Amino acid sequence: MGSIYGPGSYSETKVGEDVRRITFRGGDHPMTGDLCLLRCSEVTLESGYSYFQVVDSESGSSIDQIPSAYPFHRHYHMEDSFFHDTAFVTKTIRMLKHEAKDGFSYDAQQVGQSIRSKYEIE
Repeated sequence: MGSIYGPGSYSETKVGEDVRRITFRGGDHPMTGDLCLLRCSEVTLESGYSYFQVVDSESGSSIDQIPSAYPFHRHYHMEDSFFHDTAFVTKTIRMLKHEAKDGFSYDAQQVGQSIRSKYEIE
């Protein structure tokens, strides 16, 4: 994972020759979706394609349980845990060599440039 993703993380699964399922976890909901699209564009370009179509998308939050410790004694653990709400976005994409003739497709290069500019990522 590159440092541009901050405390978030992504994962990818190859579902077919030109199909990938990409998940980004972390950050705030709007930014999480943008960073998932950024990763989709990176995967597309790294795989030798120029465009991608989103064929399935889901988003939401998962609740992660974080153990808590009493602040004045480092070895005393409280009974209750803290909960952390983690945003996630998953997109299944079909990568294409050329712009789609049927349906909408993203230009991977343009998506990458646009999102990097929006968040001032070099």
